[in-house]
Amino acid sequence: MSVAASALPSQIPENEHMPISIPQFINSEEVREFFHDLPIEIAMYDIEGKYQFVNKCYASDEIIRKNLIGKDDGYLFNILGIEPDAAKNRRMYLNRSIKEKKMVSFTEKLYIPQQKRTLYYKRYFRPFYNNSKTRKITHVMLIGNNLNAAVLGQKELKYLAYHDRLTGLKNRTAFQDQLEQIQNEWERYEDQRQLAILFCDLDNFQFVNEELGHDVGDLLLKEVSDRLNQCVRKSDYVYRIDGDEFAVIVQNVDDEYGAGKIVEKINSYLSKPYQFNGNRIDSITTSMGIVLFPKDGKDIRSLVQNAETALYSAKRIGKNAFQFFSNARTEYSVKILKIEKKLNEMIKKNSFGNQLRLLYQPLVVKNLNDYRIFGSEVLVRWNNPELGEVRPETFIPVAEKTNLISDIGEWIFFRACEDYAKLLKKIKKPLLLSVNFSAKQLRSRDFIHKIEDILRLTDFDPKNLQLELTETSYLDDQPEVINNINELEKMGIKMALDDFGVGYASLSYLHKVPAATIKIDRSFIKYIGSSPRHRELVNSIILLGKNLNKEVVAEGVERVEDLYLLNEHKCYKYQGFLFSEAVTLEDMEKLMQKESLLSTIID
Repeated sequence: MSVAASALPSQIPENEHMPISIPQFINSEEVREFFHDLPIEIAMYDIEGKYQFVNKCYASDEIIRKNLIGKDDGYLFNILGIEPDAAKNRRMYLNRSIKEKKMVSFTEKLYIPQQKRTLYYKRYFRPFYNNSKTRKITHVMLIGNNLNAAVLGQKELKYLAYHDRLTGLKNRTAFQDQLEQIQNEWERYEDQRQLAILFCDLDNFQFVNEELGHDVGDLLLKEVSDRLNQCVRKSDYVYRIDGDEFAVIVQNVDDEYGAGKIVEKINSYLSKPYQFNGNRIDSITTSMGIVLFPKDGKDIRSLVQNAETALYSAKRIGKNAFQFFSNARTEYSVKILKIEKKLNEMIKKNSFGNQLRLLYQPLVVKNLNDYRIFGSEVLVRWNNPELGEVRPETFIPVAEKTNLISDIGEWIFFRACEDYAKLLKKIKKPLLLSVNFSAKQLRSRDFIHKIEDILRLTDFDPKNLQLELTETSYLDDQPEVINNINELEKMGIKMALDDFGVGYASLSYLHKVPAATIKIDRSFIKYIGSSPRHRELVNSIILLGKNLNKEVVAEGVERVEDLYLLNEHKCYKYQGFLFSEAVTLEDMEKLMQKESLLSTIID
């Protein structure tokens, strides 16, 4: 269908009769010629929806015009490659015009899939009578004009209103609108998601404009925009606020560390050299201010002000830096990012043995009137040359989030099996080795092969092995996870759910993991003597374990009175400082020489 040369009048009186009758229109060559040359699209249908006449503006190709007579819209739309549903939609309006005996107007969208293009038209269907006496409708005229120019013009205006002309990024107006939407959604649904807002300012950009000219400065801003888009996910938003200032909205940020990772990536991308018109630019760095929503403000004005305050703080430090609105958050994020960097360096240099050391905390069982060691849990300590001693509860979560846990976990497993194999040969009695494994590691396709290889290399019997699953939030129904769990069970390796009762280690995962043991988290044991609620919770977990035929181990047992209470609730396996802190392999061997533990205290 061709583009109309002029627009149809905005209003056509619905009750106005045509000045000619249908027979006159059909038979008069002069009248047909007049309609044929009009610069608006006109077609005449019979009441069956078959074309009786089309003018040149409606179908510019003469062959198509001739072939259309006696055919319907399905035929025409098929030739033009228009989606078939459009013909059904047009027929609906034609039937409505006939049924209601009046003119019907509608806006038509015709989509052409092969061209990925949509055409917009304003259409009118006007019924015609055979004569004024019978008033029997025999034909319907389609009148229309092309709206593409108007629609595209409106889209262009809307685009320009919300986008920066130079870079193509969304602008300050779009940024404010997005913040309003985020605030409204949070207020309406009490959304618990957290997001980060980054204000980014290019350091030394003024120098580029002054020394190399504004044309190079514009090229630099375009390149910065492209690099920013490469740094973020599809769910995030990048804006050019003004001049050399940009903003980024990062969705679903867990904490300061997550925001810090994005900042680190942006700094890395934007600080790389730029090359324009033979000019190499190495001086561009980025200062950034960061706020977290809703922690740093629940209204737009506060968020923007706080982000600008954080940005100015970063500038005052000396550029090429980032600052959270809270100084404490900045320090935390810097610390965590440094931990990740040092973990990466340790893995790349394969210096595990120089920085990591393994300790073993006894697992104890009540045996009649004494308490004996039946195994131990291997624990890791990290002493970095620069950071010093870093606690496991600090660096293990970082390793989890950054997918470094597999390399670290593999080294720990190998060294523990190697150590324990030597210990078992000396003591000549069964002893369970319990090793922490992240559920995230179960996603690896070669997980089982690695386990088998280590067991073979260390000559360690899998029957003496127990894997304690941590971070069970990573458990899912992926085929690799299910297959790996099944293979572990076939190998005779025992499985335990660590920290049961808190976080993700809960009842919902018992059906996913064929765990032989559940370990009650130390946070429950800590208050078992002082809190009836905690005492009831511990009792419930113990009963659950017994009913499901699971072994139950209480973690964090530190006082004799807590031990008595656990015994009363028929929990007879323990781990904690009351028996022993985590010790070296040599000290573990010495503990194994004792017939029992705590016999003097219990007596």
